[in-house]
Amino acid sequence: MVSDSDLVNRLHEFLKISDLTTTTTATVRKQLEQDFGIDLSEKKKFIREQVDLYLQNQQQNDDQEQEQEQDEDVNIDEQDEEVDDDGEEASTKKGSKKENKEVKKKGGGFTKLCSLSPQLQKFTGVPELARTEVVKQLWSYIREHDLQDPANRRNIRCDGPFRELFDVDTIDMFQMNKALAKHIWPLNSDGAPVTTTPKEKKPKKKEREEDSEEPKRKEKRQKGAGSSGSSGILAPIPLSEALVKFLGTGENALARSDVVKRIWDYIKLNNLQDPSDKRRILCDDKLKELFDVDTFIGFSVSKLLAAHFIKAAR
Repeated sequence: MVSDSDLVNRLHEFLKISDLTTTTTATVRKQLEQDFGIDLSEKKKFIREQVDLYLQNQQQNDDQEQEQEQDEDVNIDEQDEEVDDDGEEASTKKGSKKENKEVKKKGGGFTKLCSLSPQLQKFTGVPELARTEVVKQLWSYIREHDLQDPANRRNIRCDGPFRELFDVDTIDMFQMNKALAKHIWPLNSDGAPVTTTPKEKKPKKKEREEDSEEPKRKEKRQKGAGSSGSSGILAPIPLSEALVKFLGTGENALARSDVVKRIWDYIKLNNLQDPSDKRRILCDDKLKELFDVDTFIGFSVSKLLAAHFIKAAR
């Protein structure tokens, strides 16, 4: 008898070496059936949920790495703005810290000019600016207008311009950096905004060694998935009118994982996690209207979204 944990472990192994733009849950199920020599027709729902959880965990891991980088950015910008009584010596220390950090970041283009969204252009007064300069301007504005909550300095109380930019009344300083991502776009060598997909992260040494045989394994795996065309796990799916309204971007088709990510971004941006139990989500009016519940457990977001993905007619 094959246990659920055996299925999940093998499912994760298979997804790690699969092209998620072409692999479907049906492909995953057939591969598991082949590996274990059993019929999994009655496990379709279970497999779908495990695929969603895998994608959600992958996204959260990426978010955690991104937040760590952003936390460093905030700390550096705060140090750069503070006045130190030690005078020149302290200033030199700060300067060297800043220089070292920027040398590390040079390859990542953090100091390069970026294109700004219309909302951010209105705030800064310029169409292009380096990300570090945008963060500096935001912090100068926060201090000038005393927008930090005295009871918790990490919380920023949004005034009119900030509310227009972030669409919230208060925002955590670390979430603010994350929220800026949708307002700052890279430029290509000609100075035009880049509309292609973001750069993939460089694999770590261990991953590169383990992946030396991946092309061969991937080719074998994809033979079974080749017929799935644009119906892969990461392929866009038509969205319900309610979900289109909630997202507010006008997009009427998105990958399931992208929608889950945006829901979580919304939850974190609006501080909707229960402080006493971070797994529990306390719905605001928008989420209540979308899911028709007052609260839910975070890992069940995929189940709640299922009704908002419209299956294409065959």
